[in-house]
Amino acid sequence: LLSLLLTSLLWLAVVPLKEYLIFSLVFSVIFQECFRVLFILLVKVANTALSRISRDTTDLFHGPRYSLIAGLGYGVMSSMFMYVNVLSEASGPGTIYSKGSPSMPIFLTGALLASAMTALHVCWGILASDAVHKRNYGLGAVVLVSHLFASAMTIMNEYDISPIYSIFTTYLTLAAVGIFTFRHAKGNIRAFAKVL
Repeated sequence: LLSLLLTSLLWLAVVPLKEYLIFSLVFSVIFQECFRVLFILLVKVANTALSRISRDTTDLFHGPRYSLIAGLGYGVMSSMFMYVNVLSEASGPGTIYSKGSPSMPIFLTGALLASAMTALHVCWGILASDAVHKRNYGLGAVVLVSHLFASAMTIMNEYDISPIYSIFTTYLTLAAVGIFTFRHAKGNIRAFAKVL
């Protein structure tokens, strides 16, 4: 939420660039990732403080489970803000279609992109947490670049380009980042198949 506030303030402050959506998007992603890292560091400090006052010395807020939950929280929050913009278009009669595809309702486009971004935030949460804990700056760069790319693909929806391209590239990014995250976390295919 703070990244959204900072992006809004920056958008208000830099008047000449208000017309360019990409400007806001880039800074929004940078602010989101900075706050994700700050959140991970805050949790790390809180965990250290809790372990000092607790008899149990286990790491309460570390590991893939916590990273998955934090990423899911970020993803749901991001998708809610993303989908609110779509729902704001619903005020009025009739079904609204995407600019680039008169046969695809904007609600379907928004729902598909929001679900992909939620899953991507889960992956980014796991990767960012690992990057912070292991001080792996290359992994942090993977998170930032893939987040910038996936977000930039949604700008195609603002023009007369079919939303299919935006959806396809976002899901392609999800597949690549998902596989990378699964391999990085040393996931087990057999265990994953049992869950499905």
